[in-house]
Amino acid sequence: MDELWQRYRTFWTPVLIGLGAFLVGLIAVHIASDNPKVAKGHMKKSQTKVRNMKQPSPQKARLVSDRGEALLKEGRSWAQQLDQADGRSGEEMVVASEQALRAAILRGAAEDEAADAERLKERFDDDAVAADKAYKRFLKLKRDHAEALQTGDPNVAGSQLLSDVWNELRVRANRADVEIGPAASQIGFGAIGSVSRATLTSRVLNLALVARIVDTAIRNGVELIDQVQVPNQVDPGSPQDFIVLWPVEVVMIGDMAAVKRVLDMLTDPANPVPLEDSRLVQPKKAASGARRGMVQLSLKAVSAIVRADVDLNLDQEEDQ
Repeated sequence: MDELWQRYRTFWTPVLIGLGAFLVGLIAVHIASDNPKVAKGHMKKSQTKVRNMKQPSPQKARLVSDRGEALLKEGRSWAQQLDQADGRSGEEMVVASEQALRAAILRGAAEDEAADAERLKERFDDDAVAADKAYKRFLKLKRDHAEALQTGDPNVAGSQLLSDVWNELRVRANRADVEIGPAASQIGFGAIGSVSRATLTSRVLNLALVARIVDTAIRNGVELIDQVQVPNQVDPGSPQDFIVLWPVEVVMIGDMAAVKRVLDMLTDPANPVPLEDSRLVQPKKAASGARRGMVQLSLKAVSAIVRADVDLNLDQEEDQ
């Protein structure tokens, strides 16, 4: 046998080497793909795609870049308008808390208006003492609640904020002879159980939105705030979500002028509130006290967080 090998090794050596290389290649192909034919087909498609690619001219490339920057700028602008936190990422909860307190205590006064004693006084029927007292109370509660929401127990902090906002609105509604129905007690938050850290932001944003609606209704003499519904369960969303929505439902009855002012607030171009649904109907006699000229407004408004800088991966192609 050794003699045969010595005689024919110059023949068998390249044959065996070639056979080994063939087996190694075959194993590699099968490891890379369960079906070599399919892999070959994908490779040919990729080659065709690359050959058909065309390099855009510098002018077209510059145009695409400029349009992308303009779109991003417009997206950030809309985020600031739709976002209850005015687009301030990471501060949504604190900003919403301030909005809720501003609506309940300062009767919806804007920041510059609240800081101006004369302008704020108009919100309190020209009572300068009441306006000053309310402003000092607002500043204290704003600071206290911001700290509690960020560092305290979320359930306790959320309950305390709700209590302060609800008490203010309830007293104001009573003085303005605006009825708050049983289905709107605690402005819809009474049926909510515990609040976790993950859901705290959504609850505070919803509270701010409801407080703004109820404040506007009270100031404009709506007859009845009949119902406020806040979802028992909410999806807290993710920091990677481009937009997160948390709806609330409100039903109120009043004359057309009062109801229109609520709609004007919600659709203010400077700070619009997303509306999923809104309807005006004639109320039932029992609900409206059989008074003529009353209308019922049912609306589904949305608290929103918009993160314009989140990558939507629009430049990635789906696998075919």
